[in-house]
Amino acid sequence: MAKKDDNTETIEVPHDAHADGGLPGFLTPDVTLLFVTWFCFFGLLFVLSKFAWKPILSLIDAREEHLKKSVEDADKIREEMASLAETQKLMMQESEAKAQAIIEDSRKAAKEAAKHITEEARKESQIILENAQRDMKEELKEAQASLREESANIAIELANKILGEELDDAKNKKLISKYLKDL
Repeated sequence: MAKKDDNTETIEVPHDAHADGGLPGFLTPDVTLLFVTWFCFFGLLFVLSKFAWKPILSLIDAREEHLKKSVEDADKIREEMASLAETQKLMMQESEAKAQAIIEDSRKAAKEAAKHITEEARKESQIILENAQRDMKEELKEAQASLREESANIAIELANKILGEELDDAKNKKLISKYLKDL
């Protein structure tokens, strides 16, 4: 490098580099390098197309088919799930309807049973009442008969005392029977 007086540097360029006006080899094509590059590119392209391109494409096609099948399977499963959900909903409605019918039948049966039990209780109470009334009538008849017999005995005793004559038992019974019929 040469120095100038005004403190600026100058760059020295080799002299054969300025022959065509630019830097050597930078923009000028090298034909052998060009042919080697093209040969490598087309050779690699041939090798890839011969050995790698078909397997890669077949793997891509297989993957695509697998994805399509997966999507179709997912759609089928989604449809089946929707169908199952609808079926489940229908089954729930049917079971609710059956449950309501069973509850309604149970209510009717309970009302019928209650009605039957009340009717049976009413019949039993009626029978007990009738038996009690019959027993009371029989006891009343027995009490009346006993009262008649006693009153007749009292009347006979009073009549014996009044008349002063004692009657025998057969005559007493006839007299009692006669008075009882008159009463």
